[in-house]
Amino acid sequence: MPLNKKVYMGIDGGGTKTVGLICNQDGVILSKSIVGSTNVKSRPEVEVRAAIHQVTTELMSGVKEGELCSVFVSTAGGDREEDQLRWKKWVLEVLSGYEGVLEVRNDAYGALASGTFSMEGTVLIAGTGSIAYALDRVDSRRVGGWGYLFGDEGSGYDIGQHALRTVAMMHDGRAIIDKAFCDGLLSFLKLTSAPDMITAIYEDPYARMKIASVAEVVIDLAEKQNPTALGLIQHAYRKLSELIDAIEVRSGRLVICGGLMESSFFRDGFLEEVRKLGVNNVFFPTLSPAVGACICALIVNGEPITKERKANLLSSYHVMSG
Repeated sequence: MPLNKKVYMGIDGGGTKTVGLICNQDGVILSKSIVGSTNVKSRPEVEVRAAIHQVTTELMSGVKEGELCSVFVSTAGGDREEDQLRWKKWVLEVLSGYEGVLEVRNDAYGALASGTFSMEGTVLIAGTGSIAYALDRVDSRRVGGWGYLFGDEGSGYDIGQHALRTVAMMHDGRAIIDKAFCDGLLSFLKLTSAPDMITAIYEDPYARMKIASVAEVVIDLAEKQNPTALGLIQHAYRKLSELIDAIEVRSGRLVICGGLMESSFFRDGFLEEVRKLGVNNVFFPTLSPAVGACICALIVNGEPITKERKANLLSSYHVMSG
């Protein structure tokens, strides 16, 4: 850790994992920490608090007193006051005596900044869940993000749930059997028959994440032109496009990110669907949302994202990731 440097903390709190970064005033990323989910709506509060303590403690290792200038948390649920208060309380339990900037916002800010290096624009996040935001520095509008019980259409969870239901219906004789689809899904879950899904899913302590992970094999099968998988992916495209259609695309720029968009096959197909809505200026970030959170930490502390800072963020992130 360089001496006498101002540092900035950015944390991306996700439903599957949480990534935190420290960068310096020049935009150089200095350290990284990865912990589990910090979504209090899908994980016990005691585990979320412990994960927040861990990521904050690991990031502060080597940071001297007075060096930390701002903390920006971009997390699922970060636009709900009760979740903001919990995050701030648990971060400050580690950062005892810290009096600098501490902002907790929804996970769209980190995602947006990772693609635009700003806090203004429109972003679609399609991962375990799904949500679209239109954002500026002081305001946000959201569409979707209602959670897996009665929302998250087009998400990894939604695809996985539809896939499991399809296998169950084929097993029952309620749908025409697609052997390649059933075999592929059961192999992914390391199961030998459809009835085994009941124990595998219902007794899994993290069933939501397990169901969402099934989207991976559905995308793989769709890429191999499996008709059942292609149908499920097309359904997801339509549902995600509904989110975009319902929200104003601010500044004419749309950032797309999340676990599903990591697949070039899924992403390219979705872009074709979005173009039907007349949205052509679409960005897929090369940086992670955690870097976006660092960018936000700089911005809220009054540090503009200059060409030099942008170049340093890009180069240091790729070095750390490589």
